[in-house]
Amino acid sequence: MPSYHIRTFGCQMNYSDSERMATYLEALDFTKAEGMGDADLILFNTCSIKQKAEDKVYGHLMKIPDLRAKNPNLLVVVAGCMVRTSSSRYSVKRDRLFQTMRDLDVALKTDELPQLAKLARKIHPELNIPEIKEESLEDYFHIPANHDSHESKSQAFVAISNGCDKFCTYCIVPYSRGREKSRKIEDIVSEVTALAENGCKEITLIGQTVNSYGLGSYDKEHGTFAHIKKEPFVHLLEEMDKIPGLIRVRFTSPHPMDMSDQLIEAMGDLPSQMPYLHLPVQAGDNETLKRMNRTYTVEEFRETMKKLREKIPDISVSTDIIVGFCGESEEEFQNTCDFFKEMRFEHAYLARYSDRRGTTANRFMKDDITETTKKSRWHHLNDILIAQATEALERFHGRTVNVLVESQNAAGTCLGRSENFKTIQFKSGRKLLGKIVPVKIQNSKNWILEGELV
Repeated sequence: MPSYHIRTFGCQMNYSDSERMATYLEALDFTKAEGMGDADLILFNTCSIKQKAEDKVYGHLMKIPDLRAKNPNLLVVVAGCMVRTSSSRYSVKRDRLFQTMRDLDVALKTDELPQLAKLARKIHPELNIPEIKEESLEDYFHIPANHDSHESKSQAFVAISNGCDKFCTYCIVPYSRGREKSRKIEDIVSEVTALAENGCKEITLIGQTVNSYGLGSYDKEHGTFAHIKKEPFVHLLEEMDKIPGLIRVRFTSPHPMDMSDQLIEAMGDLPSQMPYLHLPVQAGDNETLKRMNRTYTVEEFRETMKKLREKIPDISVSTDIIVGFCGESEEEFQNTCDFFKEMRFEHAYLARYSDRRGTTANRFMKDDITETTKKSRWHHLNDILIAQATEALERFHGRTVNVLVESQNAAGTCLGRSENFKTIQFKSGRKLLGKIVPVKIQNSKNWILEGELV
C-alpha cells in the first residue's frame, strides 16, 4: 500500500486541517509514514502569515530531488494558506506556486480537499487511486478529523469555521482561506460527542475569529442559523456544556468586536467554561488600530475587559500585539505599552510587523519602521510582558488548582494546564496522563508553576 507523510506549518487551525487531510488520505488506502523518506505522497500543509513560515516550506522542498531519485513516483502536494488555485502540474490554470516550486505536483486549497484524489490521478494514474465518497463532498468539514495523533486522548481542537470576513490590513487570511463559513451546530456537536465518548475531557473550539461563528456574510445570506434565537456562538457553547463527560471548553481566537454581553454572560455561567481568554488587541493606540482596520477603539476594548472581569473576577487574559506596524510613531508605541500595563495581560504573543504580499497594507501602506526599531520595541514590550507574567503567576502561590495532565515522563514529572491555562509541573509515581488532578502550587519559575499533588 502507498504511504503518506504530512508536514504542518502555522497555527492550530492548520493542524486541525491536517487531521482531516490524514483521514482523507487513509480513505484512499494510503498508510501513515513516519518520515518524508518513507512516503509515496508528501503533503506540506502551509502557513503564509509570515515570510518565515513560507521559507520553511521552500527549505523542505529542497530535499525532494534526493527523495525522488529513490522513489520516482513520489507525489508532492502543497496545501493550505500558500495556495490560491487548486491545480496539478498538468492543469491549464495553475497556481502561481508552480513558478517557484520546480518539484511541486499538486497545489490544493484547504477547503477544496475533496479534489485531491482527482488531481493526484492526473500525475500518477498508475497508482490506481480508488474513487471514494469524500470526493463528492462540497464541504471539506464533512471529512472527519483524525484525532489519533494526540499524545493524550483527553484533549482535542475542533474547527468550527473557516475563512474570515474581518479584513485586517496586515492579514492574508481572507485571501488565503476565503470568506468566513461556519459549520452546522449539529455537525460540531456530533464530532465533540464522539470525542467525549472516547475519553476527551477538554476541547478547544477554533476559527480565524471564532466568536463570529454564524455571523459572517455567507451564513447570513444562506440563513444557516436563522432558526436560532440567540447568538450562534453562545448557542454552540450551551450545546457543548450539555455533552456528557466533557469537562472543559475553551475557544481561540475571538475578535474583540464580537465579545458581546451575551457571550460574556455565558462564559461566566456555563460550568464547562474556563476562567481564561486569549483576546488579541494587536495595538493599544486608536490611530494604529484604525490603520490595521481592527474596527474597535481602545475605549471599547477597555469596556469589554471591564465586563469580563466583573463577570469572571479570576479570569486570566492573554493577547496578541504587533509592534512596528506601518506608520507606528514612538508615541503610538508608548500608548500600546501603557495600555498593555493597564489591561494587566498575563501572557502575550508579540510579533514584529512583517509585510505580506497581497494584503491591504502591502498594497497601500509603506513598511516604514526599520528592523532595528521593530527589534527595540519588541524587546521593550517583552520586558513588560515578563514582569506582568511573573506577577500573574505569583498570585497562584499557595492555591490548589485542577490540572489536566498533558504529558508524563519516565521519571514521573507531569505537565498540564490549570483552569486559568497556566502550565503546571509536578511529580507523581502514578500514571496520570489524561486525568484532572488537584495540585497545590508552591512556587513558579520560567513561565511555569510548580506544585505538589494533593
